Amino acid sequence: MTKTQARVCLIDDDIFVRDALALGLSDAGYDVLTAPGAAAGLDLVNRTPVDIIVTDLNMPGVNGAQLIGEARARWPHIPIIAITGASTHQGRNVIDVARELGAAACMVKPFRAAQLAATIQQHLGLPAAH
Repeated sequence: MTKTQARVCLIDDDIFVRDALALGLSDAGYDVLTAPGAAAGLDLVNRTPVDIIVTDLNMPGVNGAQLIGEARARWPHIPIIAITGASTHQGRNVIDVARELGAAACMVKPFRAAQLAATIQQHLGLPAAH
């Protein structure tokens, strides 16, 4: 597999999910920066350029939906992938909500890091790894 060196900001309040996905994405060749919540993630992206943002939707405090709105306003060129363990958000289909907010894709947990890596690859327009 070729190394992409694309930089991913991965934001999830669940340390086990965050660490497992970060390891899988690193193994797939991505440079992964992690944050435990939306405020920390926004600060991280503000300080360090990234190619794509992956954020959980359901987090305490500033949630992923608010993060997507803020990220769209600050960095409209950065693709965002929303991830969630819920199929609904505020009584609505989570995929619809994430897309309305500006997410390029939405993935419902559980999924494998390889599936997330493939989705990132697709949204960054990277060639398929061999």
